[in-house]
Amino acid sequence: MQDTGKNIIIAGVGGQGILLFSNLLSKFYLKLGYQLKISDVIGLGQRGGGVESHFRYSDKPVLSPFIKAGDVDYLISFEQTETLRFLHCLKDDGVIFSSTYELTSTSVNARLQKDLPESKTEIIKRSENKTFIIDPDEHKSPDFYINKMMNVVMLGYYAEFRGYSHDDMIQIVRENVPEKFVEGNIKAYEIGTTIAQGELAAI
Repeated sequence: MQDTGKNIIIAGVGGQGILLFSNLLSKFYLKLGYQLKISDVIGLGQRGGGVESHFRYSDKPVLSPFIKAGDVDYLISFEQTETLRFLHCLKDDGVIFSSTYELTSTSVNARLQKDLPESKTEIIKRSENKTFIIDPDEHKSPDFYINKMMNVVMLGYYAEFRGYSHDDMIQIVRENVPEKFVEGNIKAYEIGTTIAQGELAAI
């Protein structure tokens, strides 16, 4: 079936590279000839503030930059609280990609409010949507902790899930990441594809 377009929400907190992820993905879809509308919402505009990107691509003109609740095909999130915040936006057949990373809010740290009484991972897994969760601690190594580059790890995971050309995506990474960070980002991308291959083969 031909892909005529999808609605994607990319979410996380400041400092996780949401805008870089969105930029790399936009270059890829433009290369495929799609039309795009992207709207970034930056909460507080600082590290720790919520960041979301409404990302729409289509083979027809895209009129609205924002995605209505219930119209999201893919939720790609790098932080669990942000994953929970957007679950209601998914279509019935929408797909969740989430990291287990969790940034405890300042209000919880200051004991002004209570945190959820159970694991956010378990809440996410109970969603009726198809769900894929990456735990950075399961894939860390002494010289490379993937949580620092979860955005590009997730890009590799998403590309493998969608069956996209890794050569094309890696070339886009090379062309759009500062030179001194290129090799690290390519390694992160390849780790993401490897994780996805293992998990998708087990389904």
